[in-house]
Amino acid sequence: MKITKRIRDLHETERPNYIRLSDDVCSRLQGLCDDRGWFLKHRVKELESFALKLETGRVEHPNRLEDFFACTIIVPTLVAVSDAEALVCTAYNLKERRPRESERTHKSPSDFVFDDLRLYVARGDDETGKNADLADYVFEIQVKTILQYAWGVATHDLIYKSDSVSWPKERVAFQVKAMLEHAELAIAEVAMLAGAAAIAKTNQNAADLQQIMTDLREIWTADRLPKDVKRLADTILGLLKACNLGVLQFKNLINDEVKRCGTLSLDLSPYSFSVQALAHAADVDFKKKLSGQKRLRVVVHEGIDLPDWMKADHAHIVRL
Repeated sequence: MKITKRIRDLHETERPNYIRLSDDVCSRLQGLCDDRGWFLKHRVKELESFALKLETGRVEHPNRLEDFFACTIIVPTLVAVSDAEALVCTAYNLKERRPRESERTHKSPSDFVFDDLRLYVARGDDETGKNADLADYVFEIQVKTILQYAWGVATHDLIYKSDSVSWPKERVAFQVKAMLEHAELAIAEVAMLAGAAAIAKTNQNAADLQQIMTDLREIWTADRLPKDVKRLADTILGLLKACNLGVLQFKNLINDEVKRCGTLSLDLSPYSFSVQALAHAADVDFKKKLSGQKRLRVVVHEGIDLPDWMKADHAHIVRL
């Protein structure tokens, strides 16, 4: 497209400054986002996008376009949006928030147009004095959930940068947004929804896993357990089922092994100690039960006190 020289000059003059600003901001925010398991995306406006924005007539200061540099913090769910906002406001000087209040919206209940959180901030003075000339440059930080971001990527060109107008396509795009908003709500309020009578149910596998998780937390201290206790419980449940043992027998199994050893070994993981307990349980016949499995594999290492048969090669034993 034809772009006037004045606009080209403005873009060429300011772009290097916003690139420096981008480097400065990303060097600070990237680590903060990584620490929290969030994602950070960023961009500096290209010439054509810059020109189109100026020509809307909604830009008060052409040489200080508020989204010349913009970045997006992507968080897992709606619950984390307020955390991201607090982080941004701690790191930068907030100039404007859109929407102004979390509790109010310009949308009618039937609208599903873009209204993600946008924060317009400035870096302020840096203690090092580096890039001091950028202290008052305002830039945009959007905060989106993963689902909001995915929808935006998938439909952005269709809705905002199309060379034609298609009411049906835009209709479908916003129908999808409505469905995703419903999904976001369900995820954010899962604890409340889980208590609803229509869904407050369980099955035997869930009950068994919960029992093992309870036993694991009673036997081992929190620092001896992984963060993903459910996966550990699932692995142990598989071992118990292979040996035709019920979940209520797990705690007795561990207690018997503690009596045999004289202590609950701190050198073994809960999984390794459970394998050791099964291997030495007189009424289990672990060798026979393990040989009768098709897919189960038991992982062992030199630190586990193993009976002689487990020290030899075995199709169902993985030796580290």
